[in-house]
Amino acid sequence: MTSREERKQEQAERRRESPTEYILATGEAAASRLDMLEEIFGPHSRQLLEKAGLSKGLRVADIGCGIGLVSLWIATQVGAEGTVVGVDMSSEQLKVAQANAAAAGLTNVSFQEGSAYETNLPSGQFDMIYSRFLMCHISEPAKALREMRALLKPDGILVCEDNDDGGIFSEPPTRAYQRLVEISDAVNRARGLDSYIGLKLPRLVGEAGFTRPEVMVKQISELRGRNKRFWEITLREATQAILAAGAATQEELDTICAGLRTVAEDETTLVMLARVTQVWARLGSMTDS
Repeated sequence: MTSREERKQEQAERRRESPTEYILATGEAAASRLDMLEEIFGPHSRQLLEKAGLSKGLRVADIGCGIGLVSLWIATQVGAEGTVVGVDMSSEQLKVAQANAAAAGLTNVSFQEGSAYETNLPSGQFDMIYSRFLMCHISEPAKALREMRALLKPDGILVCEDNDDGGIFSEPPTRAYQRLVEISDAVNRARGLDSYIGLKLPRLVGEAGFTRPEVMVKQISELRGRNKRFWEITLREATQAILAAGAATQEELDTICAGLRTVAEDETTLVMLARVTQVWARLGSMTDS
């Protein structure tokens, strides 16, 4: 076995043993939810990337790329002179990402397997590193940020966005949304994750070696439409992890999902889907006056 194959096998074994293994569906089974996620959050992500300086000719890495929806959009923005590489620990996600890239006819984007801690990308070679909703799924976000910093060129740009559970609620308040947040926090604590990581991003980015990070906070809301079902669908995908953590019974989960569906169908109930903290910082700013 070659050293490269040995590294891949070691990484696979670490993922199997990890208490923070991704708990939602992957690959084709996740496509519908991830398409909905992109519809909800995509416009804000695109605005963020443009504000952070995304432009033609850049070399960009998308860490935790999933099925590559943001990676593909970035590829259209950097043009033929630029390149994009998406990294994800799920081979099933990457298969869908590669198929999406082929269907779009994009040749300046590629995908490879790797973790947030060990991306297997070359150090100091990227103009921009991006991640969305990655830190909420890993137990050592500071370690991931150090890896991202190492990938950047001396004046490269880090762009991260993540959510926190405090931004998920309904108005008027409903038991279904209250329990959704309680269950999410219980599962996260059982897996060593932080339900409020989004709000901590500016501090973590600073501690990773960047100075003067920029920040925006987006509160995402829905009053009507299919996107109000986002958390119901997500909760159903996470059923096994919820049961394993003892955060709820199957009977209660069924009741909660029914309640979330009722809220989604009620156009008088406002749902706050998420509060997303967006942070960007240039590595060169470390020496700025």
